[in-house]
Amino acid sequence: MDLNVFEKFIPIVILFILGVLIYMYKDKFRENPKLEKRFRIIVGIVWTILYSSHYILRFALYGFDTLILPLQLCSIAMFFGIILVFTNNRTLFTFVMMTGIAGGLISLLFPILGYNSEYYRYYQFYLAHGILILIPIYYMLVHDFIPSTKEIWMSFAILQSIAVFMVIFNHFMNTDFMFVFIDQDKIEKFPAISKFGGIPFYLIWVEITGLSYFFIVDRMIRFIEQKQVVKEIKNA
Repeated sequence: MDLNVFEKFIPIVILFILGVLIYMYKDKFRENPKLEKRFRIIVGIVWTILYSSHYILRFALYGFDTLILPLQLCSIAMFFGIILVFTNNRTLFTFVMMTGIAGGLISLLFPILGYNSEYYRYYQFYLAHGILILIPIYYMLVHDFIPSTKEIWMSFAILQSIAVFMVIFNHFMNTDFMFVFIDQDKIEKFPAISKFGGIPFYLIWVEITGLSYFFIVDRMIRFIEQKQVVKEIKNA
């Protein structure tokens, strides 16, 4: 079922409003540790329910198949994100920030759902991906979690390890998680890949895109940090 403009547009607006609210009330969370912890626990519980309910319902409706496995990049980022909100782990934060924000935005802007607003899956999808985008923003604004260059490239190394595993897994299980595969027959399902050299050469473009994304984000963060240091020096 195709989504209408309203069904696509409203979640983006709500996401933007929530992002603004986090920015406006970041000091409230900083000044009240009990409120901040309670907020994280509530979000973590809600997110866990949203995350697990998708797979539970799919199993209840269709039984076990490979699609029930949470091996897409957003699913992996959500899993780590749920652990993050309960532990405040910086390494997990960097991975969730680098994969979750970009992956979540792409998923919301170009949703592949099959369900409209008449179904639970619509709300589960948009809520889970919305939280995936907002949680890293929350940690940056409230906890001042700003990843270092080392942490960013460590996240890239983790992502590379996951991608290598998924190429092997996809080959033997005939799946296409994270859209990384070497099986020529997948070209019929993903014809656009032929524009990027076909299989397996399109993986080179995937690597270039990933490297460029991580490099650009790292440079942007370092640039902002430098500007902040200069500003503090001038105000000293």
